[in-house]
Amino acid sequence: MLGTVAVLRTCPVRVGGQLDESQAYFHRLFWTFPPCIEAFCHCKPLVSIDGTHLYGKYGGTLLVAIAQDGNSNILPVAFALVEGENAESWSFFLSHLRQHVTPQPGLLVISDRHNGIKAALEALDGGWLPPAAYRAFCIRHVVANFALTFKGKDARRLLVNAAYAKTEVEFDY
Repeated sequence: MLGTVAVLRTCPVRVGGQLDESQAYFHRLFWTFPPCIEAFCHCKPLVSIDGTHLYGKYGGTLLVAIAQDGNSNILPVAFALVEGENAESWSFFLSHLRQHVTPQPGLLVISDRHNGIKAALEALDGGWLPPAAYRAFCIRHVVANFALTFKGKDARRLLVNAAYAKTEVEFDY
C-alpha cells in the first residue's frame, strides 16, 4: 500500500566468531498503514499498547498500539515484530509510534506495568514524558493483579466500578 511505513532492522551474521557483512538476519520490524495514521487524528488522545508472545517456528513478540474513536470502537494503529518484551524493543516500537503515528502532545498511554515499557516511556529522549505524554495502567491488568491477593468477586467488582467512574459521585458510590 502506498505510504505504508515499514522500518526493518537486521543484524549481521557471525560465522566462526567473525562478522559476515554479506549476510544479515531479521531483528525487528515496525509497520503502520496510511489509513491508520489518518484515522488516529480523529480518535481520542490515547493509545493502548501491549505485546503478545508468538509461538511456533519463529517465536518472538508482536507489539501492538490501538486507539479508540469517539464511539469507543477499537482501531489498531501500529505493529512491531521484535525478539521479546524488553526495554530496547519497546523503545524501538515507541520511538517509531511517536514519529509516524502519534506526534501530538498530551497523549495518554495505557499499558500494563512491564518494566520494558516503563524504561522506554521514561527515557529522556523518547518523547513520552509529561507534558508530551502521560501514562495510565490498564484496569484489566490491575484487576488481575488485585484478584491474586483479594479473592472475593465483590472486591473486584468495586475496584472495576471505581476505575470506570466518570464522576466523584460514581466513584464514591
